[in-house]
Amino acid sequence: MDTGLKGKTAVVTGGASGIGLACSCALAAEGVTVVLADLNEEAAAGAAAKLGGYAVAADVAKPEHARRVVEEVVRRSGGLDVLVICAGTFHSTPFDQISLEEWDRIQHVNLRGAFLIAQAALGTMIPRRSGRIVMIASLAGQSGGLAAGASYVASKAGVAALTKSIARFAGPHGITANCINPGIIDTPMIAGWPPEVLDRTLAQTPLGRPGTPEEVAAVVVMLASAGASYVHGAHIDVNGGLFMD
Repeated sequence: MDTGLKGKTAVVTGGASGIGLACSCALAAEGVTVVLADLNEEAAAGAAAKLGGYAVAADVAKPEHARRVVEEVVRRSGGLDVLVICAGTFHSTPFDQISLEEWDRIQHVNLRGAFLIAQAALGTMIPRRSGRIVMIASLAGQSGGLAAGASYVASKAGVAALTKSIARFAGPHGITANCINPGIIDTPMIAGWPPEVLDRTLAQTPLGRPGTPEEVAAVVVMLASAGASYVHGAHIDVNGGLFMD
C-alpha cells in the first residue's frame, strides 16, 4: 500500500529513543525526511545520520526551542508535513509524596512541550493548508495509571484533550490531528516498574505480552499517511486489549 509519504518531511520530538526512535525509523522507511528533535543531541544526531535525516537539539518545552525546530525545518526542507509528538518523561511517585516541583516538571515536559511544538508547527502548516499531527498520550491518561504517578496521568490526559482542541482548530485549515494511547510497551519506561505490577498487568492484557515500539510506530505511519485523510480527532488505543473503551 502506498502511504503517500515519500518525499515528505516529519519532525519527531523525543525521536532519539523508545517509541520516538521507532517512529523515526518507520517514517524514514516510507521515504520521509525525518527531523529528530531531542534533548540528547548525540543520540539524535547518530540516529538521524543512519536514517538520512537530521537532528535538532531542543527542549520543546521552551518556546524559543520549539520555534527553532520548526524554523530549521522550513529553512532546510521548505516546509513541515508531519509532526509526531513523543517527547515526554515518566514518574511513579505515590500521590501523597508528589512534590510541587515534580508536578510542575512533568506538566512542563509532557503537556507544555506538546502545546508549544504543535503551536509552532501550525504556524507553518496553516498557510500551506496541509499537515498531520500525531500526539502520543498514554493508557495512563484513560485509566488513572497502573504504575504511573498522578502528575504523569494528568499530563497524558491533558495531551489527549489537547489533541481534540487542536483538531477543532486545525481541521478547517486542512490539517488532521490524532492521538495514540499506548499501553504497556517494551521500552526503558517500564524497566523500573515493580515486577509484581508488571506481571499482574500483563496477566490482565488479553494478548498476554507487552507491545513493541514498532507496533506503536506502525499506527503513527498510518495516521500520517494519505489513507488516513478523514481520520481526525481520533484516539487510537495500542494496548493489547488491556483497556477497551
